[in-house]
Amino acid sequence: MYIEVLPYAGSAMTANFAQKVVVIIDVLRATSTMVTALANGCKAIIPVLTLEEALEKRSLMPEALLGGERQAQRLEGFDFGNSPFDYVPEKVGGRRVIMTTTNGTRAIMASKGAPYIFMASFLNVQSITWALQRKLGENPALEGLVIFCAGTEDRFDLPDILCAGMLIEALGTDVELNDLGIAARMLYQLNKNSLIETVLQSNHGQRLISLGYEDDVIYCSTTNILPIVPLLVRDEVIWVTQGMAE
Repeated sequence: MYIEVLPYAGSAMTANFAQKVVVIIDVLRATSTMVTALANGCKAIIPVLTLEEALEKRSLMPEALLGGERQAQRLEGFDFGNSPFDYVPEKVGGRRVIMTTTNGTRAIMASKGAPYIFMASFLNVQSITWALQRKLGENPALEGLVIFCAGTEDRFDLPDILCAGMLIEALGTDVELNDLGIAARMLYQLNKNSLIETVLQSNHGQRLISLGYEDDVIYCSTTNILPIVPLLVRDEVIWVTQGMAE
């Protein structure tokens, strides 16, 4: 299996997503927050690019909630920011959330030519690994995997690359990687016993800590605590169970 790792949302213009499975990774914090929201009973997350699109969609779906950020801060008038701790069961249970973020939802929208788009984070790597093995094993027409790191404003983001490396490691040795995939696996192998500390020390981690989100960084660096498989289905990210994504 060939795995291509992309470094940031803007790199989608160089990729071919046709007949590929795509995994979006935005550790700090969009995909971590999506996984958490779904685990807490959120019915679906609807990713959009802009604030204006979010507000327009909300006007058509007044029962939906608004979530998102710019520069890591909650948008004015939104119900939630991008902290996973905002998305508690009593607020999101049974509800849809329209979400726009600086990097994560941009990566999702850029990869919509792919037949399958999953959301991964440290929180659910193992569940995503099992889903990918099944999907790729059962669909010989699929031509490989793209691990699409959202990055930080079109820059390399260490937490995303470490998570990509963890996913590659979990998928086993029978893979062919692009150079960034090789680097991601190496970085993960060097840091797998100190992931939380490494993410805390990253530029993105330090910025969130400076804004008061250290607990978010620690939580988002915790591995395999949520058995959630989020998949984009008809423009909504939902938690799929076995067989639902056929």
